[in-house]
Amino acid sequence: MSDRQRANNRFVKQAAILAIAGIFARLLGFLYRLPLTELIGDAGNMVYGVGYNVYTFLLVMSSAGIPAAVAKLVAARRAAGLSDAAHRVFKVAFWLLFVVGLVLSVLVFIFAHEITDLIFGAPQAALALQMLAPTVFIVALMAVVRGYFQGMNSNAPTAVSQVVEQVFNAVFSIILAHALWNFAMDRGYAQVAFGAAGGTLGSTVGAIAGFMFIAALYFLFRKDIIQRVRRDARMVSRLEREDDCPFSHEKTSKLLMQISRTSFVIILGTAVISISNLIDLWLVPTRLAAAGFDTYTSDVLFGQILGKFNPLTNLPAAISASLAVTLIAAISADNQRGDLTAIRSKINTSLRIGMLFTVPIAFGLAALGPQIVALLFPSHPEGGTLFMVGFPSIIFLTASQSATGVLQALDKARIPIYAAIWGALTKVVAGYILIGMPNINIYGAVIATTLCFAVTAIINCAVLFKTTRTKPDFKGIILNPVFASVGMALGAFTFYHSSYILLQNARIATIIGILAGILLYGFFMLLIGGLREEEVLLLPGGKKLLERLKRRGFM
Repeated sequence: MSDRQRANNRFVKQAAILAIAGIFARLLGFLYRLPLTELIGDAGNMVYGVGYNVYTFLLVMSSAGIPAAVAKLVAARRAAGLSDAAHRVFKVAFWLLFVVGLVLSVLVFIFAHEITDLIFGAPQAALALQMLAPTVFIVALMAVVRGYFQGMNSNAPTAVSQVVEQVFNAVFSIILAHALWNFAMDRGYAQVAFGAAGGTLGSTVGAIAGFMFIAALYFLFRKDIIQRVRRDARMVSRLEREDDCPFSHEKTSKLLMQISRTSFVIILGTAVISISNLIDLWLVPTRLAAAGFDTYTSDVLFGQILGKFNPLTNLPAAISASLAVTLIAAISADNQRGDLTAIRSKINTSLRIGMLFTVPIAFGLAALGPQIVALLFPSHPEGGTLFMVGFPSIIFLTASQSATGVLQALDKARIPIYAAIWGALTKVVAGYILIGMPNINIYGAVIATTLCFAVTAIINCAVLFKTTRTKPDFKGIILNPVFASVGMALGAFTFYHSSYILLQNARIATIIGILAGILLYGFFMLLIGGLREEEVLLLPGGKKLLERLKRRGFM
């Protein structure tokens, strides 16, 4: 095996660690929404969604770019063999985010009523936002530590901390939602507002647990880290005398500027989409009213997007988001070495892996969307048809996020910003027109989101391939997973209806349809030769599975 193949395999393994943890964490984050929705309903999901989307925007503005920025700067110094310079990036970033996060948390808590009432006309969401205020500070600090570990080519701490965070989030969101719901019921308060606030308070508890875990890991390995720092500091002193140190004499002010500049361009690209989501909080209810829907019906329809469509479609996005973070650290190191061949290989690998997992999920939701929603939300089964319209958004988001990670690593982070701006403008214009049409109504919001991600994906990928002169692996990235997913969707749909006719039980029939779809997708991918060894190894029990497939001549 060549050095480049070994490096690519290491990249795939690191990406797999984050992707698997990201999927598991988001799955936990979605699962707790099931009992929460049973408690507060679709209208309650709207209240929860307003508070959570405002919090997400503030989180994006304070720290969304920090893990990638710190990972990138740390990876570049690590590639030069300078652990002390890498550790200095971590310390400067930590204190920067300590101040920024603390200030924002205090402001959010104080002005929560003004934000939710005056801006979005949803005063019942103020308490939910106040419960999230401390999380802005906690997540900001956690982002720095995660970025440092990722830059040091260790994704396991981030992965495990994500899982720990979501376990506590899921458990305490349910417990606290029920506790505050009963508290409000006993005292005659608005139960939906208190139930939603309990759900958001669980997120704060989860963030505290995740930060405590990753901080404990840092202090556990701090002795080894400091030893490397001191060793490299002696080497730097020697190199400085020889005028051969690329990161010597880095002042705190210079590092602050580098961290701020690197994270700012990443934040801008993410913030544009987050801003468009905030605009949705105003736009969707307003345009539904223009289409003739009353306030309660509007809240229920919008709650189906905020509580069902968005969480379910965001599950597969965990793969592309994890790949993007891994790409930034890995390609920054390749870029530092000037290894364009390795960069091209990682581009195709990341896009292929992302599509391998997300395309079948998208087609599966299109085939069995109403049945899956009815299975997950038996008391509130509405909203499943949204997936039949908006499933392509998952595919476009995956392509866009993967391309964005590479562009940011190559110091071309302005491109994703421009792409996000065009995508957001497309979303607002399309949403304004379509949602206001009575025969389209809430489906217009889903179509607008799909168009938004399509625009950003096309711009990001086009510029990426042109800039790096990469020949895209269209067969591996698009044709194979789409062909197998179409066969899977048709098979899953057929198995569901056949099972329902025989058993007259929708839940069992849905589960049979899903399991059949998974098996059919794997069968079709093997049939057309769409799986590669490194991709099979990503699956649970992948090593043994690969050996069996080789024995049977499939690989």
